[in-house]
Amino acid sequence: MSCVTRELLVRFYSDSSFSLRVMVHYRVVSTYGKPFDFFLMEEPWRVYEVLERALGRHNAELVLRILSEWLGRNGCSTSPEELKRILSDRGYWK
Repeated sequence: MSCVTRELLVRFYSDSSFSLRVMVHYRVVSTYGKPFDFFLMEEPWRVYEVLERALGRHNAELVLRILSEWLGRNGCSTSPEELKRILSDRGYWK
């Protein structure tokens, strides 16, 4: 099992650059009517879907790559491909 947790996702988002947070927040709120933080904590299995729909596939995959690198620096080595599975799998989060 992977080391990815809700808390790490929130920490990543908090540690991200202000400009990235603003872009993600604005696009997610305009697409879903809820802030990105909601999905990180309440529905993490939808995070990839939310990013892909709000930002487009290329940008969603870029965010996964940034997250993967951040996780690696914080003791949780996880590939972008594994993150995509984790952030799309409801069963992982039960």
